[in-house]
Amino acid sequence: MRGRKVLFFDTDPKALRVAERALAATGSDVDVVADEDTLFQRTANDGYDLYMVSVEPANVAAPRWTEWLDRSAPQAKLVLHCTQNTEDYLPLLNQRRYLQNLIAKNETPLEPEELIRTSEKILRRDIFGLDKYLLWGVEPLRLSIHSSREKPTIVRAVSDYGRRLGCNERTLELIETIVDEVVSNAIYNAPRNPDGTAKYAHVDRREVVNLEPSEAAELQVGCDGEYLGIAQVDPFGALDQGVVIEYLNRCLIKGPQQVSQKAGGAGIGLYRVFSSLSKFVINLQPGVKTEVITLIDLRLPMKKFKAQPKSFHIFMVDDRG
Repeated sequence: MRGRKVLFFDTDPKALRVAERALAATGSDVDVVADEDTLFQRTANDGYDLYMVSVEPANVAAPRWTEWLDRSAPQAKLVLHCTQNTEDYLPLLNQRRYLQNLIAKNETPLEPEELIRTSEKILRRDIFGLDKYLLWGVEPLRLSIHSSREKPTIVRAVSDYGRRLGCNERTLELIETIVDEVVSNAIYNAPRNPDGTAKYAHVDRREVVNLEPSEAAELQVGCDGEYLGIAQVDPFGALDQGVVIEYLNRCLIKGPQQVSQKAGGAGIGLYRVFSSLSKFVINLQPGVKTEVITLIDLRLPMKKFKAQPKSFHIFMVDDRG
């Protein structure tokens, strides 16, 4: 975005070259920084519209990093990006709830399209939309979610969509798992009473729930030939940052056997979803809207797909202007 100043920090020279070209292409003024001292010096007086900062668990635990995060994060738009184990960074979000935007991508630096997409989402304050993760021109299939009775029909419709794309049976199983869980979440976990308490979370998932018209959610499905995207959008915004961190910490650090499987619990469902995809994106506007986007990389054979590191993205609407 023209006229905006972006600072990008990473110690990897290759990542810096990629970021400088990609972010400059958006029209932003870009400063790339490769060492900590320069990062701390240049950000001392702020002046930037966005910080994109690569972090490592060891660094974040250091006092100078802790001080910098506590000083800078509440005052600036900050995206932390990391290329090590996802589970190493979830406790960081849990400890500092003002760290609202994180991309965890194991092993490899962020790709140009991820950098461009992320900077545009934050600077434009427009974080929602499956279309942002698919090539321009893709028109998603949209299905309304009104009742738990509809779930088998919705699962079958999306599975048929994948079959028309030529997806193999293993991929279709992944698609069905994702759809089953996100639709269940939209029906049983998302709806809230006027006082903010969960309306149907206590209901066993085998029981029928019919949503009020104002409670209806939407499922979106789209494919650009490389990624198949499935998004679930609800009008409650109840899946706040704390809930996401709690469940993913339990999923990734302790393993699936530690995730609650009680009636109304979303933990095991979130684990199944995260285990079935390539990229997991959660966009939050607490009290207003939640969007869960799941992306499956169709370019990989199943063996490589299962071994491929997963990417976790979390963004929250920032109303500070």
